[in-house]
Amino acid sequence: MSLTQCPSCHRRCFTDAASCASCYQTFQPGLLHAHAVAEEEAFSAEAHTLFLSLFFIWLAVLMFVQMQAYLDGH
Repeated sequence: MSLTQCPSCHRRCFTDAASCASCYQTFQPGLLHAHAVAEEEAFSAEAHTLFLSLFFIWLAVLMFVQMQAYLDGH
């Protein structure tokens, strides 16, 4: 049992709930679980993209510093 957002009011509710406690919208069985899985996959993709971007920026800066040290030495 985990939490996800209600598709209509965007408040948190449990994935196994039959209806939203805030707006009382009823859900089909498994709808909120599928919504939670999709939400987690989207977050995971964004996190991986951010990590890779920061890693490549760090790598470029490191290579630039190493190249400057090499050129200053010769």
